[in-house]
Amino acid sequence: MTDRHIMGFDFGTDDGAAIVVTVQPDGSYRVQNDNVCTHLAAELLRGIADRLAAEHPPYPCKPQRPREDESADPRGGRLDRDRGVWRDGRGDAFDLTLLWGDETDRAWRWHGSTDRLGEPLLRADDDGEVLPLGVVRALYGPISPRPGGAA
Repeated sequence: MTDRHIMGFDFGTDDGAAIVVTVQPDGSYRVQNDNVCTHLAAELLRGIADRLAAEHPPYPCKPQRPREDESADPRGGRLDRDRGVWRDGRGDAFDLTLLWGDETDRAWRWHGSTDRLGEPLLRADDDGEVLPLGVVRALYGPISPRPGGAA
């Protein structure tokens, strides 16, 4: 493991001391350090990192596929803009160049935009409602390609 000690801080309500690490889905992070010595904060974070690294198995992480009755996490999806294909967190692929029909016989089409998580936004042909692909699937699914509906 490590010979470094992992330090803890007693954060009383009087001094307002805190270290907050915010990690984004893409792996970027931001550290906010309020009223804690930066040297002590660095030692604490190194100790946490060493402990987590020691607990990790000796093989790369592999995302777990959600159960079939569980919705896929939109942050786990990948968009191939060149091919117009979305692969959701479950691994299901959707050709976004096609027109998609839902259970209520509404037609949905991708026009190239995504939400803040990067999930494709589909627009209903009948009334222009715009929803992320995962929400369309959850509310109106299952969805399937419509014949002759290529964009």
